[in-house]
Amino acid sequence: MTRAHEMLASSPAPIPGVDVGLLASVAQSAFDCAQACTACANACLAEPSVADLVRCIRRNLHCADVCDATGRLVSRQESPELARAILEACLIACRLCAEECGAHAEMMTHCRICAEACRSCADACQELLAALPR
Repeated sequence: MTRAHEMLASSPAPIPGVDVGLLASVAQSAFDCAQACTACANACLAEPSVADLVRCIRRNLHCADVCDATGRLVSRQESPELARAILEACLIACRLCAEECGAHAEMMTHCRICAEACRSCADACQELLAALPR
C-alpha cells in the first residue's frame, strides 16, 4: 500500500462508491506526470533547437499545472462534480502534451518518457471518470 493510498483510506469522508485504491492511483499518476512534464520542459529548454520546441514546452507546462491540480483535488475526496471537471481537463492536457511530445520522441528521450507519462495519466483519469458517481 502506498502512502497516498494509506492517507486516502484514512479519510472519514471518502467519495461514496469510489475505490480508494483507484483514487490513490490517479493522484500518483497525476503527480508523476506533472514531474515528467516539468522535467521535459526543462530538458527542451536545453536542446540546441529550443526555438522549434516552444509549443512542446508550453504544452509541458500546461499539462504539469493541470496534473498537479488534479492530484491535489482528487486527494481531497470532496466533490465528485469538481473531480469530474478536473479529470476531463487533465485528459485534454495529457492528450495534447502526449501528441506534441510524441512528435519528438524519436529524437529526444525526455519527450518519449513524458509522452508515456501523459498517456498513463490520461488512462488513469479515464478510469476514475468512469467510476465517479453521477
